[in-house]
Amino acid sequence: MKGIESVRAYQQDIIEAIPSTIIVVDRGMEILYSNRNYYVKSGKKEREVIGERLSRVFAPILMERTRIDDKIRDVLSTGIPFDGAQLRYPGGFFFFYKIYPLKEAGGAVNKAVIFMEDITELTRLEEELRDSYVKLENANAELKENDVIKSEFISTASHELRTPLTVMNSYLEMFEDGLLGELNEVQKEKLQVMRSQTDHMIRLVEDMLDTSRLESRRFKIQRRELQVEEIARTVIEDLSRLAGLREQTMSLTAMEGLPRVKGDEQRIKQVFSNLLTNAIKYTTNKGSIDVKIEDLGGTISVAISDTGVGIAKKDQEKIFEKFFTGGGSSLTRDAGRMGLGLAIAKGIVEAHGGRIWVESEVGKGSTFYFTIPHD
Repeated sequence: MKGIESVRAYQQDIIEAIPSTIIVVDRGMEILYSNRNYYVKSGKKEREVIGERLSRVFAPILMERTRIDDKIRDVLSTGIPFDGAQLRYPGGFFFFYKIYPLKEAGGAVNKAVIFMEDITELTRLEEELRDSYVKLENANAELKENDVIKSEFISTASHELRTPLTVMNSYLEMFEDGLLGELNEVQKEKLQVMRSQTDHMIRLVEDMLDTSRLESRRFKIQRRELQVEEIARTVIEDLSRLAGLREQTMSLTAMEGLPRVKGDEQRIKQVFSNLLTNAIKYTTNKGSIDVKIEDLGGTISVAISDTGVGIAKKDQEKIFEKFFTGGGSSLTRDAGRMGLGLAIAKGIVEAHGGRIWVESEVGKGSTFYFTIPHD
């Protein structure tokens, strides 16, 4: 009891200390009480408020917009609180208000209390956030439009390049086969350079076409039963000469009894080729590249590890984005593939229902993983 009496003694001070605005009115809409916070916010004096009707204290436009007097009458007649609404006070202030009935000892309701919270700053922040969101939406729409235009350009340019490159390649083959006359050693040497560069251009065009197909959902895979280990072994043999030029060792370790998977042999071969070519390019002379294939129960897991330069942590997710360049250079751009190889590998793996990722540390090499489900 002593504690309750102590609190009651400070009741007025406690109410005055509340940062919310508190106003008490009777059935005649006469203001019986308003706390200190209201006077601070409104700039009014107590003599201008107490005993006055609410409509004479609140601005007419405020009364008209909120119909707060009608809401107070509803609360007084029903005894049910009004859960709240927002109002804009003259001068650019925003408030959130609620109305509660004040029951007397016998249960009668002759007074109501209005609680008002200043949400001006919160409203301003919400408006700024809303404006920022609209700007972000507009910027995102513009980026998507630009991306579509760029993709259409890449697709069109790739198709236009493909025809003349095919013609050039055919004539080069005719020269190599001696169908257009005998060549001397110098001519053969120059022809090899031309053939190498033409093959390079064809690979670039194919990369761009694959990227366009992936983006437009026109990328298709031909599924048939295959053995991932056999594909890996074939690609390693194809690239052994390139690795040998740098005195690098390449190894393959495969779990016994690996199950066959249903997939596109050429496309999975493309994934191995892209990943192993990168490994060779970014592994120092006399380094090592190891391929490990396991069955993880429902999934074939491939790990390609190298002792190369490694990839910074901040770039490990981004390297699978098309045209990504990290620190001014791209893993695949240095290898002459326009930064598309890893993006294409990701698209192929995901088209098979798998995933691809990398674990790496700068200066300590990288391990690229990808999975292909077999169940």
